[in-house]
Amino acid sequence: MTNKPRHPHRKPLWQKLAKIFRPWHRRLGIASALLVVMVAASGILINHSNDFKLDTAHVHQGWLLDHYGIKAPGQLAIYATQPLLAASDNLLWLKNKPVLEAQGPLLGAISYGEHYVAIDTQHLYLLDKDGALLEQQGRATGLPQDLRALALLPTGDGEQLWLNTATGSYLSDSDLIEWQAAKPLVAIDWQAPLANEESEAIGHDLSLKARAMHLSWERVLLDLHSGRIVGLPGSLMMDLVALSLIFMAISGLYLWQQAKPKKRKIK
Repeated sequence: MTNKPRHPHRKPLWQKLAKIFRPWHRRLGIASALLVVMVAASGILINHSNDFKLDTAHVHQGWLLDHYGIKAPGQLAIYATQPLLAASDNLLWLKNKPVLEAQGPLLGAISYGEHYVAIDTQHLYLLDKDGALLEQQGRATGLPQDLRALALLPTGDGEQLWLNTATGSYLSDSDLIEWQAAKPLVAIDWQAPLANEESEAIGHDLSLKARAMHLSWERVLLDLHSGRIVGLPGSLMMDLVALSLIFMAISGLYLWQQAKPKKRKIK
């Protein structure tokens, strides 16, 4: 019986695998380095989101808001500039910050004594001078419905608050508790938004702030971390990076194991 000659040039399996793993380990490491740094950095920031107040910090970069498809308010009205009193859709703004989210688009807001009053079509909101909501009135409290506008009418004793509705005008008592259908003795100048250069400039800035309310930096970082910031391609790219890291970990351990010096057996 004759022995078959061995192939002196045939390499063992571990050398073949090492030859395959080594270049791909290097290539994938270089290709994914920047993404790994980005994922690591965004992960650290997300982990300390509360410490950096990223969950309450809003994005004011117009191009990023455009990327997320966040549009300008459909309705923007400036009612006073000193201090700022304005409305963007159903948000009421006082002194450059949102203080109220109404149940419908706001139709007016006015300073009344030591308070502020705002209305939508079915509700009246009473706020203090700092913007804290004190009371909300509606049908159940006897408020007239289908509101259109509000106004203040000066009198000898102070000011009267009037509401314009689809069924006529209503006058409130001094405590804004009861409303009575009435006809004013003089023509009422119903409140309308300001229309001048100053209000236009303020409105542009307010529009950006209103858009920013819908997007926080925490949300951006979460989308950046997962790749969702660029949609499905980004998510798939992050999946490939994760698979690359798994391959690099396995191939790295294998190459290290094969390169480790063999211990000699003691006879």
